[in-house]
Amino acid sequence: MITAAIGATDWLVWALIGVIGGYMAGRLLTSGGMALVLRVIIGIAAAIGGGYAFLMWFGENDYGQTISLVGSVVVCGIVLWLISLIFRSPDTPEDE
Repeated sequence: MITAAIGATDWLVWALIGVIGGYMAGRLLTSGGMALVLRVIIGIAAAIGGGYAFLMWFGENDYGQTISLVGSVVVCGIVLWLISLIFRSPDTPEDE
């Protein structure tokens, strides 16, 4: 496994990405039965996990931080999208 020094800034940026992603998902995906706060918490966890995983996979190099930020956004978006599919109310039309 590649070791990388992760600073407080990385953790804060990943958390901020999760907050923004969770808030946007809560505002855009109104068909899910989850509260906005829960979506934000899930977004933070997914973004931190995605950023950390991408940084561990690709290491700390010239593009490592950028890759970890992109990974954070991608994982946050995918997890929130999957959660919205799982918790969608059954009476919601598909083309909303």
